Amino acid sequence: MTLQEITWLIAVISFVGSIAIFLFKKIVIEPLQKSINSLNDTLKDFKLSTDRKISLIEDELDVLKEKTTRHDEQIKTLFTK
Repeated sequence: MTLQEITWLIAVISFVGSIAIFLFKKIVIEPLQKSINSLNDTLKDFKLSTDRKISLIEDELDVLKEKTTRHDEQIKTLFTK
């Protein structure tokens, strides 16, 4: 093989490789990246929703603790009379 043929072969292989990499990126990587971004957004929304629900539950728990404490004190008062 001559130097010109080797250069031509390398150019063709590089061109075909570039096309293959471009197609792989378009067909595989970009849809995968979109799916990952969508999943990330969904997880953020889920975290916000969960944090909100936990906060509401903690508030309700605090109210129940206060009521329980009040009832305990009322029961103690009843038995001391």
